[in-house]
Amino acid sequence: MRQPAALLPRCSVTCPRGSLAAIASLTVCLFLLLAFAVTASYAQSTATGTIVGTVTDASGAVLPEAEVTITNKSTNSSSKTVSNNAGHYIFVNVDPGNYDMRVTKQGFQTAVVQDQVVAVGKSLTEDVKLSVGSVQQEITVETTGTELQTMNATVGNDVRGTLLESLPAVGRDVSTFAVLQPGVSPDGSVAGTQVDQSTFQLDGGQNSSDMDGSQQVYTPSFANDPSGGVVKNQIGAPPTGVMPTPIDSVEEFKVNTANQTADFNSSSGAQVQVVTKRGTNSVHGTVYEYYLDNNFNANTWDNNLSGTPLPSFHYSRFGAALGGPVIPKEILGGKTYLFGNYEGFRWPNSVTQERVVPTAAMEAGILTVNGTQYDLKTLDPRGIGIDPVVQQLWTKFEPKPNDPTCGALLSKYCDTVNTQGFKTNVAIPQKSNFGVVRLDHDFGSRMHFNSSYRYYHLTRATADQIDIGGFFPGDTLGTGSSISNRPQVPWFFVAGLTTNITSNTTNDFHYSYLRNYWQWGTS
Repeated sequence: MRQPAALLPRCSVTCPRGSLAAIASLTVCLFLLLAFAVTASYAQSTATGTIVGTVTDASGAVLPEAEVTITNKSTNSSSKTVSNNAGHYIFVNVDPGNYDMRVTKQGFQTAVVQDQVVAVGKSLTEDVKLSVGSVQQEITVETTGTELQTMNATVGNDVRGTLLESLPAVGRDVSTFAVLQPGVSPDGSVAGTQVDQSTFQLDGGQNSSDMDGSQQVYTPSFANDPSGGVVKNQIGAPPTGVMPTPIDSVEEFKVNTANQTADFNSSSGAQVQVVTKRGTNSVHGTVYEYYLDNNFNANTWDNNLSGTPLPSFHYSRFGAALGGPVIPKEILGGKTYLFGNYEGFRWPNSVTQERVVPTAAMEAGILTVNGTQYDLKTLDPRGIGIDPVVQQLWTKFEPKPNDPTCGALLSKYCDTVNTQGFKTNVAIPQKSNFGVVRLDHDFGSRMHFNSSYRYYHLTRATADQIDIGGFFPGDTLGTGSSISNRPQVPWFFVAGLTTNITSNTTNDFHYSYLRNYWQWGTS
């Protein structure tokens, strides 16, 4: 509950000293002081905005008891307040969107301010002058200075609407836009802080990774590469939160990089705020698919030398989103709105891998040292030579080399005479399913409820360990097969209830739960 000090009564508390009872009393006093200290500041939720202003007459004198009403243009839901003795009014915890505002007072004409944009984490200043006349008379007021942030000095930018959909985003995830802000380096470091010092919030809930803070170390970032975040630790990839944030599910995206207000106290880096789309009075939705295929691309020179075909790289990202009213009539004081988005990702990817294997001569027990061949049978006083168990393992589980040069990365592990390289394409398929549902309900003009739930399931094979010898069931000698997997199955839930108790008292309750599930499955 945070309001301007001008709207709150003053109080004084005397705190006793000494004895256990005094300590207990002191604790209560500190709690009360902190409570009043909090109420003496402006409200600034991490998923909403604020509208403030002053109502005056034509001469500039303040007008108390003027009724101010804001109406969300997409849902027609309204909120009301009145100006105080100093003519000030404030709306806190206002959902992002476009609003119309009406200011009325007996003896004055009604002033209408149209199509004002409320952005997440920002204050919208609307100073209105009323002219003498009848309340039934309406005049449209053009305000100035609405972009002036008088309540805080936070440095940051928000991306919304057409701009959000038009900017190029890696993996169709809005986290890409974090590095577009001034003061943010390509790897996500902000103003000299470490890359793990950023905080990610979804609908006011915590979406930051509790393991590394950046989603780049133990698990991949969703804004890493064109695959949608399946390449781990890619240089220059921006950090992200635990849950992905596809563009088609997001209403607004904002990054604060410096001078954050009191609502931000989690870390010294950036504050990334993401708000989910909500349903409106009209049904709206999208259906989409993005497909990329490299089968018409040229193969690499190294692969052509060893006869290794071009690895397949085609992938598909597809989904659908739908939002609107659940029931067209009002229930429990207002309407109920629902929005949902599903996005799937399929990538039957394969990559070229190379391993060091023994040559046919080495498998037979013949070694070459400094240009001279040695038969281990003649060197072994017992006449046995190469260990028959090792020879059998090599013959059964080691494919014959197909790259005499062994490649630059493996050159220190093979001498191109006794050992050479074996190249093969390895299938490392990636598959993910994402879903989000948001529910909004207005209990009249004073109470608003919203909640959202996100689910994500990613299965991600890797080339960290591969089987080229057909050792594991289902594998084939000479065909590379991945034997390591990195699944991620996080989910996220948030719910909030904003209540305008009186014209100068607002209560905002928020609850969120994030389950960060990931695993390294390695044979």
